[in-house]
Amino acid sequence: MIFGIIIEWRMVDFKVFIFLSVIYLACIDMKKIIGLSIGLVLVISGCFKVEESSPYGALNGRVTLSPMCADEPCDLSPKELEKLYGDRQLIVFSEDTSKVIQRIGISLEGGYASNLPEGDYILDINYFENDISPDVPVKIKIVQGFTKRVDINIMTGL
Repeated sequence: MIFGIIIEWRMVDFKVFIFLSVIYLACIDMKKIIGLSIGLVLVISGCFKVEESSPYGALNGRVTLSPMCADEPCDLSPKELEKLYGDRQLIVFSEDTSKVIQRIGISLEGGYASNLPEGDYILDINYFENDISPDVPVKIKIVQGFTKRVDINIMTGL
């Protein structure tokens, strides 16, 4: 009887479904309650609509700045690191480079991450001061549900 109610629960108000389930469970012994409770949770969890996957793909990677100081060894404070990485951005262009799609900041550890709609893009840097990089510009393809990793070395000219 309860299985008929569970299968048809979408047609019945959810509150009525819970009320009927509690009454039914109260009428059976503890062993059956545990088993049916687990089954009930599994059935209910299977009835909710799961969101379809996002139409986006991910882009991430690590940016290495070198050198970070004019004199090595380099011992930068967090504020100096924030300035050093904060001045630099990654820029995602449309495939024909006519439009800036997104600007991506770089963390103090050099990491970056972004979500982009599926498509073909050009990834580049903002070329702060004397920056150069052999790794960009680079053509990237973002695929829905997948991650594209691009690591970039930037020579700062310090």
